[in-house]
Amino acid sequence: MKKFFYMSVLVLMAALTLASCGGDEPSGPSGPSEPGSPSGPSEPTSKSVLYEATAYFSQDVLDLCDLTMSYKDSDGKTITETVTSTTWTKKVTVKSLPSTVGVKFGIKMKSGVELTKEKYDVMITLVNDVIVNGNSKGDTTPKIVSQSKGVRAAKIIDLLSKKDGMMFGYDISASGAAVATTNVGL
Repeated sequence: MKKFFYMSVLVLMAALTLASCGGDEPSGPSGPSEPGSPSGPSEPTSKSVLYEATAYFSQDVLDLCDLTMSYKDSDGKTITETVTSTTWTKKVTVKSLPSTVGVKFGIKMKSGVELTKEKYDVMITLVNDVIVNGNSKGDTTPKIVSQSKGVRAAKIIDLLSKKDGMMFGYDISASGAAVATTNVGL
């Protein structure tokens, strides 16, 4: 008899526990919530977007050229930096979407530079990416802007002058999708 009594109490308690959970959530749409009160699950209202770019230059390019890299900072202001080493890196946080991000190469022969070697090695490479909420959305395959070994001195000026003004970047949609572009508005 005691077993029957305890089993009945357990079944009754389980039924009451399950029944009490069912009526806590509102059924159907509700109006605006009061300030400070929870409004239920919601979609994220913003995305964390980061643009990263790294450019690599051969020592011959650095020795022969005045190099600059231009980009837009997080406020949309165009910034131009002088490149002083064989590697240049920039990370920019994007504040609002949609947006276009990217870099522009400035490659000009140095004033009065003398071509003292018979041949030069030219390497200019860019790796850039868009990271949305921690996930890469871009193509991190290196973009070979120029890569030539043993370029004759007579051709080096023409080769490098054709690379001046090249742009690479991404158009980023409001949803965070990134599409490669060569027109970054710089």
